[in-house]
Amino acid sequence: MIDQLASGAAVALLNRLLARETWARDKLAPYAGRIARIEALPFVLSLAVAAGGTFTAAQGEPNVTVTVDGVSLPQALVDPQAVLRNVRLAGDAEFAQALSQVLQNLRPEPEEELARFVGDAAAVRIVGFLRAALTQAQDNAERLARTAADYFVAENPMLAARGEVEDFSREVARLRDDVERLAKRIELLERS
Repeated sequence: MIDQLASGAAVALLNRLLARETWARDKLAPYAGRIARIEALPFVLSLAVAAGGTFTAAQGEPNVTVTVDGVSLPQALVDPQAVLRNVRLAGDAEFAQALSQVLQNLRPEPEEELARFVGDAAAVRIVGFLRAALTQAQDNAERLARTAADYFVAENPMLAARGEVEDFSREVARLRDDVERLAKRIELLERS
């Protein structure tokens, strides 16, 4: 049931975006009747291409399955293309390519959509605030990760630093090579 609601919402959003983009509808129109399954956990969307190059909710066996990395979903507020950078495609390659091209080039404009409810100025400010908040949250998460790594490497050495691991690996490889050379020398001495 949740997947059906998510598919319905995705259809409404995509069709709203497609309404502004004639080229995208023309690109999808030859694939009318084909079904795409988009897996962006926890949601699974099933969409069929309608005759006019728009989408409808669908049931049935998909012609193409697009699996989206869930980690990239929150970044969609700042960079809508982030969602499409790490995907796996399976199925009809031609349909997948057309679908990918359309989805990569559709430009959502959240300010325009929100302006219908709260006005232009408020929509620009709200979306700007959300983008700034997400950017700040990403920066904070990166700083926290660096700080935690520094703590566990330097102050409370529970982890080894990358340089130390690389040095250790080089030393192990050199020791292995030395042992092999020594074994060969011993073998030569035993023969003579």
